[in-house]
Amino acid sequence: ADARPSAYRRARRERSCCQSERRREMCSDLGQGSRICAFYSFTGILFTLWVGVILSTQSFFVGGLDDPEAAKNSAFGAMGMFIVTFFASIFGIYYDSGRKAESIEDTPEGYGQLNVPGSATDYGAM
Repeated sequence: ADARPSAYRRARRERSCCQSERRREMCSDLGQGSRICAFYSFTGILFTLWVGVILSTQSFFVGGLDDPEAAKNSAFGAMGMFIVTFFASIFGIYYDSGRKAESIEDTPEGYGQLNVPGSATDYGAM
C-alpha cells in the first residue's frame, strides 16, 4: 500500500484548510465585529423608536394589544438596550483602532506604513 495520500485526498485537504482559514478571518477582530454590531443596533434603535411612537400616539392601529401602555414601555425598554449595545460597539471600534495604531508604531523603522506624507525620498532632486 502506498503511504502517500492520493492527489484527490491531498487537494481536498488543502481546499478544506484554505476554507477554514477564510472562516477564521471573517469577523475575527474586535473592530469588524463592533462595526457589524453597531449597524445592527442602530437599525434596532430606529425600529423600536418607530414602534414606541406608534404605540404612544396611535395604538388603536396595532391589533391584538391587551395593554398598549405595557407594549409601549416594552418597545422603549428594547430601544434602551439597543442604545447600550450601540455605545458598547462604538467603544469596541475606538478600542480596536487604538490597538491597531499601536501595532503600526511598533514596527521596525522603514517597514510599516509606506505612504506617510513627507516620507518620500527626493530622487532626482537637485
